[in-house]
Amino acid sequence: MDNSVSRNEFYSLLTEFKNPLFLCHRNADPDAIGSAYSLKEVFGGSIGVIDSVDRISSTLINRLDMKVLYNPDISTYDITVVVDTSTGVQLNNIKLEKYCIIDHHTTNTMLEGAEFHLIEHRTSTAEIVYTMLHETGHSFSTEMGIALITGIITDTGHFKHATADSLYTTASLLEESRVSYGEVLELLSSTPHDISMRIAMLKAAMRTKIERANDWIIATSYVSSFNGTAASTLVNIGADVSFVATPIGEMVRISSRARRTAIERGVTLGKILEEIGKTHGGTGGGHNGAAGLEVIGDKDQILSECVKRVKKILLKRNL
Repeated sequence: MDNSVSRNEFYSLLTEFKNPLFLCHRNADPDAIGSAYSLKEVFGGSIGVIDSVDRISSTLINRLDMKVLYNPDISTYDITVVVDTSTGVQLNNIKLEKYCIIDHHTTNTMLEGAEFHLIEHRTSTAEIVYTMLHETGHSFSTEMGIALITGIITDTGHFKHATADSLYTTASLLEESRVSYGEVLELLSSTPHDISMRIAMLKAAMRTKIERANDWIIATSYVSSFNGTAASTLVNIGADVSFVATPIGEMVRISSRARRTAIERGVTLGKILEEIGKTHGGTGGGHNGAAGLEVIGDKDQILSECVKRVKKILLKRNL
């Protein structure tokens, strides 16, 4: 049964619930937190997070004085709105009784059990939230503007992967919420880079292995934490595509990033990691230029498979 709904239908259905929980994935990023916050401001209810939030989200929560519940008891809410989350693994596979989904990822493995869902393939969930609320006549407070713009900026890699829609939405939010762009940039720049993250970046660089595909550079590494930031760092310092693994017991978590030039050559990280995830009985997915994977297996073997997939695409396109 197709349980997809339009933006107006999603809005209308949510108004029927008196106590919704807007639930974000573990290590929640600003797109998840900012979207959940804005939805909560309109529909009431609570913001929930599995386990933790990332560094920038922590700064955003403090800046806007948000009340966030960690590992909330979902049985106390009449519906759980799963925000910016594409797999149950990101929610630690908790049992969800009655839930709906609002998300922007190209694939989502949680649709079948949902009451209804709003999925649009955009660069951030924040863009979907803005459009839905704008179309239903809502105004945007300064706090909502900061929350949503921060989500868009971070999910587009500071606009490196932005579309015209991303930029239009950001401009509209700046005007409607009366937020200055500089205010959002100050929030982002005020996020502390703690020593553990700096050490992780240095270790990632030190452990990097490089594969060439003609003039393309594919870099792999591993760290115990901050693998997403490490993957971005490797691209920033020269790699065209990067994969950084974090072993967690028998499980391997991999974050990947790609330059726009690699994407234009045909690299679609979200699709690649989704396929590898299915092959190994895990989960994977994301965007063309940024994606993640969680599987049971050997990190070197999984990284090697990631490299082979990308290398094949780059070499084929160069023929």
